[in-house]
Amino acid sequence: MLKAFRIPITWRELMKRTVAEVQADNCLGLAAQLAYYFFLALFPALLFMVALASFFPVANLMDQITAALARVAPYEALKLIQDQLVKISQDKNGGLLTLGMIGTIWSTSSGVTAIIDTLNQAYDIQEGRPWWKVRALSLALTVSLAIFVVVAFGLVLVGPTLAEKVAVWMHLGPAFTWTWLILQWPFVFALVALAIALVYYFAPDAEQDFVWITPGSVFATILWVVISLAFKVYAAKFGSYNATYGTIDGIIVLLTWFYVSSLAMLVGAELNAEIEHASPYGKDPGEKVAGENRRRRPRGRARQLRRRRRSAAGRAARRSPAAPHRLGDRRRRPRRGDGDGVLEATRAFQERARVAARQERQPPVVKLQTGPEALFPAAVLDTIRK
Repeated sequence: MLKAFRIPITWRELMKRTVAEVQADNCLGLAAQLAYYFFLALFPALLFMVALASFFPVANLMDQITAALARVAPYEALKLIQDQLVKISQDKNGGLLTLGMIGTIWSTSSGVTAIIDTLNQAYDIQEGRPWWKVRALSLALTVSLAIFVVVAFGLVLVGPTLAEKVAVWMHLGPAFTWTWLILQWPFVFALVALAIALVYYFAPDAEQDFVWITPGSVFATILWVVISLAFKVYAAKFGSYNATYGTIDGIIVLLTWFYVSSLAMLVGAELNAEIEHASPYGKDPGEKVAGENRRRRPRGRARQLRRRRRSAAGRAARRSPAAPHRLGDRRRRPRRGDGDGVLEATRAFQERARVAARQERQPPVVKLQTGPEALFPAAVLDTIRK
């Protein structure tokens, strides 16, 4: 998991590239599209939530859910949700669970389909899967996200009561309960980040390595919490939505909250995409598989490049006929990713090749003789000396 946080560029450069891509991919407009689909999926989700609340042995479950949402949601948006929950809970029509489940899954899957389209644009790729496969993926992601939401709310709502019972049963004392009240929020944060990481992994039409927690999912979760809290304070103390929009101020605030939440998700996706594009082993912009663009060159262009490589290799072999293994260098050749040692190893290899080639080109050394030895044979000289 920690390998995903080994960023090949500096954080400053990464943020500059992410901001540039957010503007280039029109993430502000895509966030508005997601906010619209989230708004359409909200009320079927509330219908299903009310029907599902009867299966949990928790008193005033809907009030506790509303209180949990009040920590991050603006007041006007929360009031709209709460009023709709009251109306749905007072309705005694049958078949609520079945209709709510079908409507929620189908409407929310439309929102997830919009997420798939926007993430494909964030990764600069085009959708190539059939429509039925995209819809099936949207339904699967919808169910998975619903499970994460239920577990997260369960940790917040049912967790304290369960912690008290465990403390009494195992004689742990009140310290265990207080510890759980503190640790439940990191668990919820990890669940939200994991849910966003699943969306980032399955939604784009690209081959990726699965990582439980990614820098983009963590950044998107933190950004969502910060933006939601800031927007809540602004809407409560500085916003005048009631004077501007009248009776629909709650709808406007809710749509704005969905908008900033969608923008946080898209920024996290752009962050992950820029990290992968900057990595020497990652995908380039527009690639679904690493190296896909290099393998899809036109046939004539690929043949021309192969000829150039072969001719360049032949010229290099003629200049330096001694290969590395002929020089006795049995060590591993430098590979991509070795760092600064690649340059030194390459220079040392080139120097050894130049020395070997220079030695082969030198003519043999002939020792010239001078004096009587050059005029008379050795036997005549021996006779004269005697």
